[in-house]
Amino acid sequence: MFARYDYSEFPEVRVFFTGSINTEEDFTLFTEQWIKLYDDKKDFFFIFDMENIGFIHPTYCYKMAQFISELKKRDKHYLTKSKIINVNSFMMYLLYITFQIQAPVAPVYIHSQESIVTLIP
Repeated sequence: MFARYDYSEFPEVRVFFTGSINTEEDFTLFTEQWIKLYDDKKDFFFIFDMENIGFIHPTYCYKMAQFISELKKRDKHYLTKSKIINVNSFMMYLLYITFQIQAPVAPVYIHSQESIVTLIP
């Protein structure tokens, strides 16, 4: 599984990435779990851990931007913030592209592997 959600410290939701997106189903499973959090109608925040992420094809920047755009159409946003940790330079580039296409729903703090923190409001 590409993304594993850990709800044990809710409202903190940790998402651990392992490997690459190999099929459309991998991406769909990732976004479906995110939508379920919205459907629960409780505030939450994400910590995305990218330490073990593999290669992600740049086309997923556009797919993620579309997903964010759809989330923004909802009446209420339960995501309060996100922290993305252990981000390598390639993933930083992909995140930059994604957030240039579509701004995030809530503030995003990106922590690179070099301990540089970037805020995307």
